[in-house]
Amino acid sequence: MVGKRLDVDAVDAWADANDVECLYFLAPGDDEAAAHAAEGAGFRLMDVRVELARDAESGEQIEGIREATDADTAALRAIASGSHGGTRFYADPNFPDDRCRVFYDTWIRRSLEGWAAGVLVADVDDAPRGYVSCHLDGGTGSIGLIAVDESARGSGLGSDLSRAAVAWCAERGADRMTVVTQGRNVPALRTFQRAGFLPSSLDLWFHKWYDR
Repeated sequence: MVGKRLDVDAVDAWADANDVECLYFLAPGDDEAAAHAAEGAGFRLMDVRVELARDAESGEQIEGIREATDADTAALRAIASGSHGGTRFYADPNFPDDRCRVFYDTWIRRSLEGWAAGVLVADVDDAPRGYVSCHLDGGTGSIGLIAVDESARGSGLGSDLSRAAVAWCAERGADRMTVVTQGRNVPALRTFQRAGFLPSSLDLWFHKWYDR
């Protein structure tokens, strides 16, 4: 559920009618009333959602970064399963870690199958060590999922992948680029800022669980 106001009774009735176990509520960061209403209704704060944006500009090909092929699937799924631990799903103790790993495994697999407009891969020593999925919506491009294998973190690969995604989307008509990350994920925020992104909005994710 996304919005500026929370009708608690209507939300709970809908959840009961649809046998929902977990409900998400996204409150604008500048709307204290919405956040207070969520807390009063039994929602728990799980994440600070930070969106960053920049102009999309084409650039030179970055060495070691290429478009994914079917042969990369197993390696990228393995990277996905060992990454993304700073997200709200891992932060929520009601979601088992093994199910979170399956979630991101499925996300990158579906992205490779065509859900994303494209997936770029970063090779190190002739092996995939990172990926970024790219989406296009009119004149706006976005980064969907980005990860670097633990063995290659701290090398600047994340910033290279981010810049490559910007160029890839610009070459396909995008004039603006966005990405979303977690407020607690300082390394990711620094990575995107090094790639030219600046914060554009901040919102709060709340979760509510129901006994079923």
